[in-house]
Amino acid sequence: MKKPFIASIALLIFVSLTSVQAQNVVFETIYLQPKTENLKEFGENVKAHNEKFHAESPYSANAWQVNTGEHSGQILWIMGPFTFADLDNRPGAGAHNEDWMNNVMPLTQGMNDGNYWKMLPEYGYLPSENYQGKIMRARLIDIKPGKWDEFLHMMTMINKVYAANKFGHSFALFDNWSYDGVRDAAIVWSYDNYAYFDTDLEFSKKYEEVYGDNSWNQFNEAMREIVESSYDEIYELME
Repeated sequence: MKKPFIASIALLIFVSLTSVQAQNVVFETIYLQPKTENLKEFGENVKAHNEKFHAESPYSANAWQVNTGEHSGQILWIMGPFTFADLDNRPGAGAHNEDWMNNVMPLTQGMNDGNYWKMLPEYGYLPSENYQGKIMRARLIDIKPGKWDEFLHMMTMINKVYAANKFGHSFALFDNWSYDGVRDAAIVWSYDNYAYFDTDLEFSKKYEEVYGDNSWNQFNEAMREIVESSYDEIYELME
């Protein structure tokens, strides 16, 4: 249950919505700041680390380049989807930690903002089975105290608009289970390419087709009473 005085989107996070029907689907995210003089070696070593220790579910991992927002220039490393119980047997002491500490971390200026994000699958939308875009946009949200249930209700309304219009990108909602005082939740959209951003979805019009005239303005007014603050980031999958 959400902490009574909290609420945010954040994150991020990776959207292998292939597990959208599963329960207790969790992702781990951390930001890495690579040293500019070691970018090539950093990329090679992260790839080698993931292939050796994070190639299979539930510990599979990907790296995403952060192109906008306060973490621009950093790398978002994402592991999952897994359950919290899986963490009891995650790769750790021994060869895994030695490889991470000896071959990855020395090529960075450090890591920050580590979080566990629990997917709320009942609010998700996929344009097709097993869809996974290469571009992600994440809205990281700080929700006002006591407004979490109202926030979920508003996300239910958005979900119905997606279901009615069959958009070509995915939509997912995550709860921050390692609440950092800034981000309570994350809305994550996943796209095939940047060109999709040029498309006018006429979302406000489609929203009012579902809920009636002036309903979009009412939605935004309600969200202003729910959300304390938010910011967006865009991520690109590093092949």
